[in-house]
Amino acid sequence: MYTLPIFRNILNLNWKKVLIMWFYEESKRIIFEIRWKYNNTICPNCSLNCNKRQDKKLHIQNRLVPHMPYGWNKMIFLKLYKRYFRCTNCNTKFYEKFEFESNHWIYSNQFLEYIQWNWWFVSWNKLSELYQTSKSVIYSILHKIDLKLINQRWIKILEKLDEIWLWVDEHSFSGRDMILIITELKTWELIAVIDWITKEKLDDWIWNELPLKCHKKVKWYNTDMNKWYNASLGKICGNPIWWVDKFHLWQEANKVVDYVRDISINTLAMNFVKLEDVHKLGKRKWTKITKEDIKELNNNQTNKKKVKAMQKYKEKADQRLKIEDIDPKDLLNKKWEVCDYQEITCDYFIEKWYRLLFMKREKNLSWQEKLRINQIFREFDYLGFLQESRTLKEDFYDALDDLNMNEIDRIRDDALNSEHRRIQQFWRTIKRWYKWIEWYIKNSTKDFKFTNALTESINNLCKVVKRVSHWFRTKEMYIRKLTAKFCHKNLQIYT
Repeated sequence: MYTLPIFRNILNLNWKKVLIMWFYEESKRIIFEIRWKYNNTICPNCSLNCNKRQDKKLHIQNRLVPHMPYGWNKMIFLKLYKRYFRCTNCNTKFYEKFEFESNHWIYSNQFLEYIQWNWWFVSWNKLSELYQTSKSVIYSILHKIDLKLINQRWIKILEKLDEIWLWVDEHSFSGRDMILIITELKTWELIAVIDWITKEKLDDWIWNELPLKCHKKVKWYNTDMNKWYNASLGKICGNPIWWVDKFHLWQEANKVVDYVRDISINTLAMNFVKLEDVHKLGKRKWTKITKEDIKELNNNQTNKKKVKAMQKYKEKADQRLKIEDIDPKDLLNKKWEVCDYQEITCDYFIEKWYRLLFMKREKNLSWQEKLRINQIFREFDYLGFLQESRTLKEDFYDALDDLNMNEIDRIRDDALNSEHRRIQQFWRTIKRWYKWIEWYIKNSTKDFKFTNALTESINNLCKVVKRVSHWFRTKEMYIRKLTAKFCHKNLQIYT
């Protein structure tokens, strides 16, 4: 049973000016008939007080105004009774307007807030079903969210800070369509979203939206190894934090191993070929090689014994794996039962590829995996490039973990002197990011290591919003959804 005192507390209306004439329930709707309590109103044209009515009738608005949900399956609508006035000053005729309704009389301001709070985790279909409103009305609300609000909300907080640490990073909206985000370390919040990653866009945010008072407070910044961001932020701060993002380096090292492994498997699939022909395989993918190319490579294959593996990294790899201490008869499966270990054949290796086996760190390998990877090195890695690339990758991981710059220099020289052109490209990667790696190693300790986990975590949250993309297909709507995600309070909407 509905009672009027209950609704007075939840409707959030100004009861000094509004009067409820009647309320009733109709299907899944609770409708309130409302009128203005006083006899005067404000003229929308000259903004003067007006008390002269054009007629004495109460005109019913031609549509119900959605106001707020009531429970899970009911919606409160307002049926507005309006009077018709004529201004004595400017002679304008108009209907009176309530404080809680929008300019177009379609929805109330309370309804706006509910849409803002629920859009970022509820789909448009669910919103229209829950609020019993068309999708076009919801879209019109979301399209009015101010895009600059997310860049302005934290300005007052930044002004109160003694020091500001800025983190700048980008992520992809769709393909090469990038978005730049700026975070602050001390507040642990996203303070800006820029719709493109050019230097001009970042300069515009620094000099037009970031107050000049905050420029002197920017003590440190990190740009994730981007020289254009450094050039922009370096004008207001001379102390950049240049540490390397270890994830990108690990990813690049894994790509080297993956590329060398593909070439080795393609070489096995076409029988063994000469060393010069191995480099030809790297120029095109295996799926694009024609039968004529296979015949040409097979005509150049050697009839002698298999080429012996390179001994340069063999001893070091055997020392890492320590397979001599493993007894295959004592191996246990996932159910802790004794299992029979069987060596793989060449055809099975070509079919399965064992990609994840080469991506894992050696310290995380099980005994079965150590035996398996040792057999691959022993029987299927004829030229030893696969063993060389994986050993360099593991040495590089250990050097970053141990903060050993001398080991980084040694790995760089070994990659330069390698006979495989893809391993030589890893030397260029280390050379390009050398000063960032050096800064990271010199300023980090074993107890404290610099990390950009904050920026990457904000990036991940943004990507989560993108994956649950309930009916947005443009970058502007995506940024509006980020605004609704990270700035729940005081969203500025133009009504």
